[in-house]
Amino acid sequence: MDTIRSQMTTPVISIYSEATAQEAAQLMKEKEIGSLLIKGCQGYVGILAERDLVYRVVSEGLDPRTTPLSSIMEESILSLDSSASTSEAGSLMQEYNISHLAVTEKDEIAGILSVRDLAYKSKTLA
Repeated sequence: MDTIRSQMTTPVISIYSEATAQEAAQLMKEKEIGSLLIKGCQGYVGILAERDLVYRVVSEGLDPRTTPLSSIMEESILSLDSSASTSEAGSLMQEYNISHLAVTEKDEIAGILSVRDLAYKSKTLA
């Protein structure tokens, strides 16, 4: 059984909730990733995916230079333990219509798993 540990992306890249949508997009481009965990004063407070930038900023005509991440991030962070199977992860993503999951080890976020990770890495492992 393939676990998501072998397919997750590490290290976790994060940005503070006061940052702007433009700063988040620039960081995603620089790191070649499709999501960021959002930090607040007390740790992680949300997640932002590429889709959020398109649906919540571009399509709404908001200015990415002034739109804070706190106003466009997804506040709930769904996660699975790194020992979970790839099929469990895929089912959870499909059930909640999301493209990114936090991956935990010992109750700490250790990585991010995307739909692309499942599709691409599964192909290369086959």
